[in-house]
Amino acid sequence: MDLFMGVDAGGTKTRAVIADVTGRVCGTGEAGPGNWQAVGAAAAGAAIYAAVGQALMEAGAKAAAVRGSFFGLAGVRTVEERALVKAELRRLALGGVSEIGGDLEVAHAGALAGGIGVVIIAGTGSAAWGKNAQGESAQAGGWGWLVDDAGGGYWLALRGLRAACEAEDGRGKATGLGARAREYFGVPGLREVLQELHAGGRDRAAVAGFAREVRAAARAGDAVAEQCVRAASAELLRMAEAVRARLSPDMAAMNFPLAVTGGLGMGEVVAEDALRKGFFPVEPWAESVLGAVLLAARAGGVVWGAAERVLLTSPGGGT
Repeated sequence: MDLFMGVDAGGTKTRAVIADVTGRVCGTGEAGPGNWQAVGAAAAGAAIYAAVGQALMEAGAKAAAVRGSFFGLAGVRTVEERALVKAELRRLALGGVSEIGGDLEVAHAGALAGGIGVVIIAGTGSAAWGKNAQGESAQAGGWGWLVDDAGGGYWLALRGLRAACEAEDGRGKATGLGARAREYFGVPGLREVLQELHAGGRDRAAVAGFAREVRAAARAGDAVAEQCVRAASAELLRMAEAVRARLSPDMAAMNFPLAVTGGLGMGEVVAEDALRKGFFPVEPWAESVLGAVLLAARAGGVVWGAAERVLLTSPGGGT
């Protein structure tokens, strides 16, 4: 039996999915963080082995039955890094062709079913990745929280906290973000919030969670929060425009398909602004790990059409 396996190893968890040649999901597995830069090669490798092992066990298959596999790995960027990872992954003894890409590549394949266009990933951080009809790819953003991640959850949370501080000082317009911050962080005042942040008392993911409060305030009619959200949307679209311009410099204003993924849930907001920028907003097709399975099938010489993709994402056949 020919099987295809996709792996999405990110900063929070590692997922593996195995499907047969018809697109039916036969096995899934999940383990801890798999970002090679964040947790190290040993921990990332262990997470991948665990997730793959679970998926193979559920599928009742041996590794040699895998005809094609694709690993979307966070923290793996250079050719040298990919070569090192590929050598490490040989221990899995998978059959067929194994390919390695970044987590943005599988996010794009999941969002746009392997087609052309740009995907914006807006979670704790942010980045944009795209592909054109010639198979060329480009990325913008993703430089990390210290200097970038513009428009992502951590960025938006800090933007909201800054607006709350300015309002309390009288430098900015009145907003309910201060009260939301006190409640979210469970402290009596904004100074206590900032003291905790400066002392490292909250990790970035916890701080980024406040972005949901900024979004909620915007939906409730808070004009300052709305400005913060619109600023985040503008930053995300700047990345998408940069990618589109590099992929199609002679037709930079063409209607490139655009999908938005990630836990921040900015799709609807970005779509409104994207139309004015000449993009064609579309709903994401599937999760990143299913994008990895789609790329795995291609690595194994199989191009799935609409019928296989529907089965892959169906309640009985998907994840």
